Amino acid sequence: MKPMLRPAHSLCRLVLASFVVLACHCDAWAQRFTLLTEINPPTQIRLPSGELGGPAVEVVREIQRRVGNTDPIELVPWARGYRLVETQANTALFIMARTASRNAQFQWIGPFTEAIYALYVRADSTLVLKDLEDAKRLQSIGVYRDDARDQMLTQAGFTNLDRTVDNASNVKKLMLGRVDAFAASTTSIDGLMTSQGFTRDSVREALPFARVQTWLAFSRLTPASTVQAWADALESMKKDKSFDALMAAGQPGWKAPGKPITEFP
Repeated sequence: MKPMLRPAHSLCRLVLASFVVLACHCDAWAQRFTLLTEINPPTQIRLPSGELGGPAVEVVREIQRRVGNTDPIELVPWARGYRLVETQANTALFIMARTASRNAQFQWIGPFTEAIYALYVRADSTLVLKDLEDAKRLQSIGVYRDDARDQMLTQAGFTNLDRTVDNASNVKKLMLGRVDAFAASTTSIDGLMTSQGFTRDSVREALPFARVQTWLAFSRLTPASTVQAWADALESMKKDKSFDALMAAGQPGWKAPGKPITEFP
């Protein structure tokens, strides 16, 4: 029996469909990936050369090398970066605190760091805060707009938050007496203070209120295969100890985060 010949027009449609599929795949491979961060000492800093650096930046660059991604890391204000990763496909923002309210909003890779969030006051302040209810009675508390601390305190019913788009300005406000306290983390307070010309002992921890881990957050519209590739690369870095080496290089006394916190009450 002779093999059945496919009509010429059918073959044309088949070839055309194959080209369309191939073109779609090529578009996906060529699609630009938006990678966002902010200046957040000591993990993300501006080097004397003016370039972006810091332990978290170096870890992300190594992940990029391992997955074959060459897109630039863009420096943006946190609030803008947060809006973009909420709404835009193929977008990631680092490093972000993974919290109960954010957990389902993003896809996560990490953790990078672990820290305690606390309210800080001037070292010479006599202010005593026993709990969050005490803190609600303060005249004003400095927070970084759309940061996890802003979100946590807002959700806890705080109405005395003084928001800023520049986290470092909270230091100046506190030292000038324009706010009674400001919210910061145990991992960033040293760099935050020194960046504004003050020593760490210029402030004291008045009230710890949360333990958090920071992660690289991908938008929900980013393909799961992309996120998995990045997660695998980070896991390989943790196994070969390059993650620890890079994170410790820029943070004396750095400690690796504990077991990943992925579930919230």
